[in-house]
This record gives sequence, structure tokens and C-alpha cells, in this order.
Amino acid sequence: MNQSIGETPSLAQPSTAARPANWRSMTRINQYQWVWPGTIVLFVLSYFVAPGTLRSASIFTMLPFAAMLAVVAIGQTLVVQQRGIDMSAAGMFSLGGVLLSVLYTQGIPILPAVALTLAVALLFGIINGLLCVYVNIAPIVTTLATNALMISIVRWLSAGTPVEAPPELRVFSVGRVFGLPPSLIFAIVAVLVVAVLTTKTAFGRRFVAVGVNPAAAQIAGVNVPFYQISAYAIAAICFAIGGILLAGFIGSATHSAGNDYLLPSVAAVVIG
Repeated sequence: MNQSIGETPSLAQPSTAARPANWRSMTRINQYQWVWPGTIVLFVLSYFVAPGTLRSASIFTMLPFAAMLAVVAIGQTLVVQQRGIDMSAAGMFSLGGVLLSVLYTQGIPILPAVALTLAVALLFGIINGLLCVYVNIAPIVTTLATNALMISIVRWLSAGTPVEAPPELRVFSVGRVFGLPPSLIFAIVAVLVVAVLTTKTAFGRRFVAVGVNPAAAQIAGVNVPFYQISAYAIAAICFAIGGILLAGFIGSATHSAGNDYLLPSVAAVVIG
């Protein structure tokens, strides 16, 4: 029946003109979601071009490196969330593995050596944060400068040659926990912990608020500099842990170990 004049259109019947637009918006794949079909296509092509890469041995060889990248990406994510970027990831990554190995060769047990290494990383992270927040130097300039300093320290400690990793660290890195590499377990736990802290705790909510709008957070009484500096401090620890895990997995630490983790960590943050 035709609708009579003055009759109000039924709200229960959506306009047919809006359906195509809604359907397109629901099915549209944005520029980052393409990573999933792209990954599937890559695996399919690998099956035909290089089937050996899909064997369990090959996959288990790649998983530790992916786990190390995930740990580094956690730190980079925290800094990017605070509107910064940490270009010292490569230097801190290398310093973590080399410093731990050198401390161990000097007779310091593995656990105190790890603690000292992470303390040094924390110090460098705090320095990055202080320079960015209080001296107001651009994060990319600050972290590039500290990265050069770290690389110099690494070269001095290692004399430009690989340093053998502690045996305990090698045993841990190449072992299996529930059939999986320990580094992968560690990365998964780290991601879950950071996710819970940033979404379920007061500290995390304030941290996110500072990153979203520092001025509004300051007006609300949040200690903005503390959270901004904390991002660089935690990031440095993540970078050092990544370097320690890599040193244990390959059996030695080198001054160039972190070179392959700077840009991939930024890419992982952007895609993630």
C-alpha cells in the first residue's frame, strides 16, 4: 500500500539507500588489516617456493627471534604512546647482551649480572626521559645521541669482538618450556602484563591519559613528567632484555646485535 500524505515513515525499516554504504564500511579492510591476508598469502607461497621454511624445526628456529622483537616492540610501544620515539633501541639492545656477558666473565654470578645490566638500562632510560621532558630536546635527537654513547661503550667493553654468553643463559635460551622456547613464553607473559597494567590499573589509565592529552592530564592532577620518563625507562629495560635473550640464544654478544631490531620494532608498533 502507498504511504498516505502526512504519515510518518516507519523507523523500524532502514533506508535501502544506506545499506550499501553500511555494508561497505563493515567489509572494508584498512591499511593495517591487510597484514593478515598478506601473511596467509606469504605462507601459501612459501609452501610452494621454499617448503622447508614451514617445517617445525624452521618455525621453532624463528620463534625466539620473533619473541625478542616482541619484547623490544613493547618498549617502543610505550614510548610511542607518549608521543615520542626511542632510537637508542639498537644501542641498548647490544649493550644488554655485551654488558651481561662481560660482567659474568669478571666473576659476577648470572643473577647479579642480570640485575646490574638492567640497572644500567634503567639509568640510560631515565636519562633519555629527563632530556626529553625537562631539557625539551626532541626525542629522536636525544635517543640518537644516547644510542651513539651506548655503541661506544659496547665497543669499549667488547673490544669489537664477540663476547661469550654465560652458560646458564645459553641453557635457558635454547631449552623448552611446555614444548615452546622460553623466550616466547617470556614475550607472551610480558605482553599480557603490559596489557593488564595499561588497561586495568590506575597507573596504566593515567599513563594512557598522559599520552592522549598531556595538558588535560596535567590539569587533572596527573604527574605528567613521571609517566613520560617512565616510558623511556621501561623501554630501555625491554631493549636490554631483548639483547640478553639474543646473546643466550646465539651463544655470544656483539656490538652490532641490535642493528636488526630498531626499524622492525618501529614497524611492529605501527602495525600493532
